[in-house]
Amino acid sequence: MLLTAFSTAALGSTNPKGSPPNLIQSATRTAVFTPVDDRGQPIDILPVGDSLTVGAQGLEPNTVYELRFALDAERIPTLKEAVGFARATTDAKGVLAPHILWFQSGVVGCPERAAPPESPYRFPSFERAREALDGRTLLVTAQAVAADKTGEIPPMKLPVGEPVAAFNLPIKVGATPRVYPSTADGCLLNAHETGRGDLYVTGSGFRGNETVEVSIVPNQRAWREGDAFADVSGDNFAAAPKKVVTDASGRFTIPAWNADFQRRGVYDIIARRPLFNPPTGVLSASDIVSYGIDTGVVLYMLYPVGGPTMDLAGRPLNSFPYFEFADSFADTADPVWGAVDPTYVPAGHPGGTWAAYYVVNHRTVLGWTLNTSLVDVSGGIEIQQVKAGCVNGTDVVIWQPPLVKGSYDVVVDFGSTVASTPGAYATDGNYNDTVDFLDGSNQIGFQVAKDPYALGTYPIGQDSYSVDDYFPTIGGASNVDLRAVVRYPAVAAGVGTAVAAGTFPLFVIQHGNHRICYNSQTHAACTNRVPNHQGYMRLLDTLASNGIIAVSIDAYDLSGAVPQWIPERGQLILKHLEQWSHLNNAATYPSYPNFFAGRFNGKLDMTKISVSGHSRGGEASVSAYMQNTAFNIVSVSSIAPVDGQLYTLPAGVPYFVILPAADGDVTSLAGAKIYDRALGTKSSIDVYGASHNLFNTVWAADGDDSPSTRNDYITAPNQQRIGESYLSAFARIYLKNETVYADMMRGQLTFPSTAGYKIYATHHENSHTRLNSGSTTGFTPGGLITLANASNPAPHSTSVLRATWTGNTATATFTVPVAQRDTTGYEVLSFRVAQTTSASNPASGTQDFRVELATGATVKATSTSLFDVIPKPYVRPGNVVLHTVLTTVRIPLHTFIMNGNGVTLTNVDTVRIRFTSPSTGDIYVDDVEFSR
Repeated sequence: MLLTAFSTAALGSTNPKGSPPNLIQSATRTAVFTPVDDRGQPIDILPVGDSLTVGAQGLEPNTVYELRFALDAERIPTLKEAVGFARATTDAKGVLAPHILWFQSGVVGCPERAAPPESPYRFPSFERAREALDGRTLLVTAQAVAADKTGEIPPMKLPVGEPVAAFNLPIKVGATPRVYPSTADGCLLNAHETGRGDLYVTGSGFRGNETVEVSIVPNQRAWREGDAFADVSGDNFAAAPKKVVTDASGRFTIPAWNADFQRRGVYDIIARRPLFNPPTGVLSASDIVSYGIDTGVVLYMLYPVGGPTMDLAGRPLNSFPYFEFADSFADTADPVWGAVDPTYVPAGHPGGTWAAYYVVNHRTVLGWTLNTSLVDVSGGIEIQQVKAGCVNGTDVVIWQPPLVKGSYDVVVDFGSTVASTPGAYATDGNYNDTVDFLDGSNQIGFQVAKDPYALGTYPIGQDSYSVDDYFPTIGGASNVDLRAVVRYPAVAAGVGTAVAAGTFPLFVIQHGNHRICYNSQTHAACTNRVPNHQGYMRLLDTLASNGIIAVSIDAYDLSGAVPQWIPERGQLILKHLEQWSHLNNAATYPSYPNFFAGRFNGKLDMTKISVSGHSRGGEASVSAYMQNTAFNIVSVSSIAPVDGQLYTLPAGVPYFVILPAADGDVTSLAGAKIYDRALGTKSSIDVYGASHNLFNTVWAADGDDSPSTRNDYITAPNQQRIGESYLSAFARIYLKNETVYADMMRGQLTFPSTAGYKIYATHHENSHTRLNSGSTTGFTPGGLITLANASNPAPHSTSVLRATWTGNTATATFTVPVAQRDTTGYEVLSFRVAQTTSASNPASGTQDFRVELATGATVKATSTSLFDVIPKPYVRPGNVVLHTVLTTVRIPLHTFIMNGNGVTLTNVDTVRIRFTSPSTGDIYVDDVEFSR
């Protein structure tokens, strides 16, 4: 958790400049507390205008620390002497992941919405910051905050200890150019209302009269040399980078994103300097990126949007809020509903109470400007009452399945008459933005996706390569084979056929540990090897037919009881990437074999690579990313991985892990810990009844690792289909930009391949503001409830809040910090939750409670069960419960404004959990946040 506040108090006296990061030795540990750059590397000066980011290790585990900073001070005894502070919680190893403590050295610019309170150390411009800060020295200290075992002490009343670590950091004017979003006159702008006007970009510190190419790109948070990027500022996200020549001082301000083409989301800005001859399409050392790990700019939409643009497509709910708006649908068994929230209807709207729902092909803002005609694609319009006191008086199915894959907008057309009855309605076949409602234009209204398990349109090419003992050594292993099976998009199905036209991203998967020889011979002498790498062929087929070159590699020489060879397995994945780089371009890695006679020459998009693995291979995929320096790996996934290396994936890479609840091999469900530590966008599924081996067809043929009498038993073909479906969806999000599948990762989209099974999703978005990281901090108990801190409930590596209640008056109330009360940049209230094994939970079935948001005296509430399931922990064979796996509940913020009498989403001051029914229970809660 990170809560930031600022003080306007006077500062203390000076301190010698340039002292090194502080190391404090205790009897039990050495604490290292240091400022770091965007890549987590220590720095020795803070350039004016850069953000102050700090990290630490060797602190006490699962402990809240208060981080204070002041200027030219010898000590910071209280917050009155601080310029600012934050509170953050260490993980189970005493590591404090890098946190931004002071954004942009206090430069706040010219926000479009309410300006922040005045302070001596908030600056309207980088120039003002330079005048105030150049030559001064920061003192930063870390001190532990006392734990509150009762949960009744207000967080800011808890005792704070003496500093356990500190450092001094000089502030200097930087020599590196800077690029940032701005107003037309060059004032910093961190957020911009989508479509309100052109987005400008300002640069400074470049050479005079230098040519600079400016690109707006999706936010990646962690950028490094070699990362692929593409501008998205054109029509429908087409590339349209802007070139500009700086003035004599090396400065420029240009309109970089036309208002008509803008889409809400989070973005970074890259300034390319052609005079340094950077490589095409990938980040070079000479490129300038806005803010590094911090988001460059947020394009937001005011919520509610109101006419003429609003959410219309979605699904009905059984009770309040009665309707959930949605952006993604499956093409089968998933009807699209339409509804009009009374909140959205402008006062004095001239249209009638009856209108028609049209489903039309998606158009951009410019597209709707050029063509306003309405052609329904759903089989016919639906004439329906669209003005009512409640949203469920307006809802109707607007497209019955089967649906057609694609992107669509929804229009409520009020027609040529003011209709007060259905018989009075007459369509005019035209969208009129002064009267009609539109779900689309500046964002896609909704998308329809095919089952990710389904084969695509490309014929499947087949091949393989194999060289025994090709690598003399990999790490501590010797004589390692170069062997894999390949499936690829082809001009015709079959072995060795030509690759289809175009270039294609690359997916690589590695199997885990299993028996390696059918005839029980030794490793070196085996004459009948077990083809473990051929256990994922349907997954490879699915990916290849959908435009991805898919490779499953053999780790025969890295299998066996001990050692696990995880770093070596990761290196083997990277060796295969080198092989594919050579097959794509023979000039790279020229020592590798020239398999396939040039068939893949120029056919790979090496800027988009996804790595995956199963069991030991599942940790190996993580290892490959952590060891990688040469390739643009854009996503990492794992099936039932081990976790011996304790890797922490950085914020820049998305991660997905499958946890089989009945795993009889990796019974610890160690992948949950990899998920907990990962810092970026991440997803997991807990599959009740799934075992370890059955995801691999070769392993399944050898037998199951868990009794077939287990609860929620899933047959091998069905378990394989579940795994293949999820892995296909995840890979295609990042390799093919098929973002429609992101809702599947969030647990909000189901397909026939995964329907009917107990699959519980966990999901975290990079774009979020965290309120609580699993502690009593900030929560006030009410009624018959006990709140307590807990650490690492199996299988996790995280701190959690434990809430135990014994009556239906129980509440847990969180007061939202002032700086986090404007939620309009987010879409959901999200938290992770799990039932404990306590008998106070329902004997059968799921747990439930109410969640309230409040603005002053205005309170809105809903039940968690309407949106996600909080299941009982899985009971393994022998009636054993080993794990309480946290799942994510995502409640749309729109819930709390539905029907026009909700809270004010620009000022949410309270989040309250109310435990009314069931009247008893015991749960873990973690990661309470507003999120995308």
